[in-house]
Amino acid sequence: MLISQTLNQRQTLVMTTRMQAAVRILGMSNQALGEHLESAARDNPYLDLRLPSSFRGGQSDFDAVAALAEAPAGLQAHVARQIELTFRNARDRAVAAAFAEALEPTGWLNASVAEVARAAGCSLETAEDVLADCQEFEPAGLFARSLAECLRLQARDQGCLDAAMRVVLDNLPLVAAGRLDDLAEAAGLDEAAIAATIRQLRSFDPKPGLAFGDAPAPIQPPDLIVRRDRSGWEVELNRSELPAVRVSEGLNPDAISDPAARSYAREALSAARWLERTVARRHGTLLKVAVAIVRRQGAFLDHGPGHLEPLALADIAEELDLHASTISRAIAWRRIETPRGTLALKAFFSRPVGDSEDAKSRDAVLAMVRRIVAAENPARPLSDEAILRKANAEGAGISRRTVAKYRDVLGIPSSFARKRKTAGPAARAG
Repeated sequence: MLISQTLNQRQTLVMTTRMQAAVRILGMSNQALGEHLESAARDNPYLDLRLPSSFRGGQSDFDAVAALAEAPAGLQAHVARQIELTFRNARDRAVAAAFAEALEPTGWLNASVAEVARAAGCSLETAEDVLADCQEFEPAGLFARSLAECLRLQARDQGCLDAAMRVVLDNLPLVAAGRLDDLAEAAGLDEAAIAATIRQLRSFDPKPGLAFGDAPAPIQPPDLIVRRDRSGWEVELNRSELPAVRVSEGLNPDAISDPAARSYAREALSAARWLERTVARRHGTLLKVAVAIVRRQGAFLDHGPGHLEPLALADIAEELDLHASTISRAIAWRRIETPRGTLALKAFFSRPVGDSEDAKSRDAVLAMVRRIVAAENPARPLSDEAILRKANAEGAGISRRTVAKYRDVLGIPSSFARKRKTAGPAARAG
């Protein structure tokens, strides 16, 4: 047997406790950061804390749940009323409000549990417990993270989540392909039983949130403000809503005679200085990222959604020489006040449609489809093929399948359904 020794050198990054804390602070919402700083200041005499005027006693005057409940009738108001009835603990209510904020119009979540936990400043376990309670809301299927989970919640609600239904939900691609024989074999049942389960499955609503319309959600105070001046768009932090901390030097630790007290004071002063730098770096990173985003999306601010350029986290990360995960944390739950309203920073990001260099963003094509349908003759609604021709004439570069998909995303019925809706009142009048 031959024994040999080799010498290898490799470089690894070890996340220290402070590095991990800095990452968490970057991803915190202003409310969560304020609570974190307030807790730190209670134990550190060298911390001088300034919280926003809207922040009092660990709670912001802006009550997210109350604001949602008072919103125009819609999904958010419906969910907020159930949050008020379900959660008595203020912390759980705040976490539930964060989940509500992450709801898409379909009723599905567009953020992971970890992202919500980070924004709410709570543990992953707490966020998972709150989500489990939210998934008990009516109608069943809200707060799902996938189609299978949405349908599973409805099956459980109707008391039909048996072995056959579990197999069907675990194999939705087989359902779409019509492979009843494979499903029957997996479930140990005959094809007739599987067919009956699928018929029941098709009675469920894959997008339960759409039943509530698209009333806009109330907006938290913005983190940033963008205005146009003579030289272009100017971005600034909304400092009235940003927690701030500075070091109050106070008593010099070296002047303390007691060794234990001196050691404690030195550690407290070091921690205060680190926290001051970390919070300042958080605010600076947020501003730097927002400036880069606005620089890329000036046409969107000038002319609206139809002019949103394709933009990915990696694009901003490369420009600023940061990691994409840093950009993701910096924009999470952040809002910017613009002449077009207060928007989430993530609204400025959009995937390209197609592979060409001049491909339009997904949001731009969605806006194009919405505009084309809005301009149609109601008596002669446009087919998907007609919408396709008009969109591609404007440079959309999409397929007919994409038109159907985007029409579904926008909640626009088929041309047949639109024509029948228009003809209905006329027929009744006749």
